[in-house]
Amino acid sequence: MTHPTTDRLPQTPPYVHIVWDWNGTLKDDVGDLLDAVNHTLTGLRAAPIDLATYQAKHTVPIRTFYDRLLNRPVTDGEWAQAQADFAVFLRSRPPRLRPEAKQLLRQATVLGHSQSLLSLYPHDVLVEETDRLAITGDFSRIDGRRGRDGTKAGVLADHLAALPDALRSRPVLVIGDSVDDARAAHAVGARAVLHSGGLDSAHTLRRAGLTFTPTLEAALALGLRQCTSPPRRRHTPLADPAPAPGPPPRRLH
Repeated sequence: MTHPTTDRLPQTPPYVHIVWDWNGTLKDDVGDLLDAVNHTLTGLRAAPIDLATYQAKHTVPIRTFYDRLLNRPVTDGEWAQAQADFAVFLRSRPPRLRPEAKQLLRQATVLGHSQSLLSLYPHDVLVEETDRLAITGDFSRIDGRRGRDGTKAGVLADHLAALPDALRSRPVLVIGDSVDDARAAHAVGARAVLHSGGLDSAHTLRRAGLTFTPTLEAALALGLRQCTSPPRRRHTPLADPAPAPGPPPRRLH
């Protein structure tokens, strides 16, 4: 379900640990990713796709995404070439943040919340890009993909376990843009609030029954409110009062 945009972040404890997604969330690269996929599809002798098709068929692992795009399984050789072509193409595009991203990172820090970055993007490229954008210092930990293609659920638990001891007791909020981000959060008992301007469309997020907002700022504000608001007390209805005693029964003679 969607929620109205707000420009105010909650300013009261408890403090939250925010796990950010990168591609399509903090990084403003949906157009670049679409162009990179179309570049690899040319090498696979397949027709290019538009953004609506990308968002409708997007899934992880990414190899499964390509299976969907080609309507057949990708061979090992095709997959290796597609990965190489994809990486070379993206490196030709300078990284850029969403317009509000840097301000949100700084505001969250000022309010006392801790933050980390978890992505399925190759780890060395991820750190290289956060360094270029001067935001590496905003995160207590950064983890990208170090092994094979997979899902975020497989790495989020390890990411949280590697956080500094002082942060592990904090409630965890995942901010992302995909069904996979939400599934990973739910698997570890964390909250997830998504925004609909990334890799998965609003239709996909709504169909999955996930909480999302139209903007990144609104997603963060809603997630922090959910994590910092005291739980609602369940209302226990009062028992019906006992009926007042009536007159004694009349004796029949």
